[in-house]
Amino acid sequence: MKPAKSTSTSTVRFYRCPSSNCMLAEKILISSSAPQQLLFREGKALQHLSGTVAPNFVELKTENGSIKLTMELVEGQTLNEWLNKTSLSSEECVQLCKQLVLTVNHLHNLGVAHLDLAPTNIMKSNRGEYGLVLLDFAHCAFAEELPFIRPRSSFAGHLSYAAPEQLGLGTDKITVKTDLYALALIIREMFGYRDHITRTYEASIAFRRSEPDLSKLPPDWRQNVTRLLKFVPEERIRILTHSDYRI
Repeated sequence: MKPAKSTSTSTVRFYRCPSSNCMLAEKILISSSAPQQLLFREGKALQHLSGTVAPNFVELKTENGSIKLTMELVEGQTLNEWLNKTSLSSEECVQLCKQLVLTVNHLHNLGVAHLDLAPTNIMKSNRGEYGLVLLDFAHCAFAEELPFIRPRSSFAGHLSYAAPEQLGLGTDKITVKTDLYALALIIREMFGYRDHITRTYEASIAFRRSEPDLSKLPPDWRQNVTRLLKFVPEERIRILTHSDYRI
């Protein structure tokens, strides 16, 4: 049995289902400051996505006063683990970037914005539609909820991958294009950049007001990321959107 994993707000334990023999992951919120509806939102997203680019939903239940979300365990490495342990060639980087873009496009086509994309929330797995599975949908939004105005409270997701509007820069309107900014930063990271990884709001805001270097990227991907990395959300343009595109 895999050991349990914990974050500042939740813990996940892993166990084998006696009836199906599948490995399951059970997520429980442990922070009193984390609203319980986060698990309801994540459960709704997993049911909606039906395992195409996210883990398969099993059940959402209340037990001993705690809400528990159970999903099928996705085996593999997170993108963060993969990038830290693997030296990728330029061709491998391009292939992985294509897989990631197509996964995010597929998510958006299904009417969901993740709003907390980060390498730790992306799993390399052949169970995904394009070889990747997205995790942690607690902060996601559905098409019928978008756009919405950014809450006045601090951003609760991964600060290093937040879009300007999530940090209160330019506009407070959150849309599906918020994901595109995070996508651009993750692609840059695949090609060796780490300057967006910060620990403070001040440093994150300073980065977003700068002109990020893209010289390490191949020319076509430099152009693609430029389209995703616009400060103004309305100016960000989805890439690799042709329905007949194949990786």
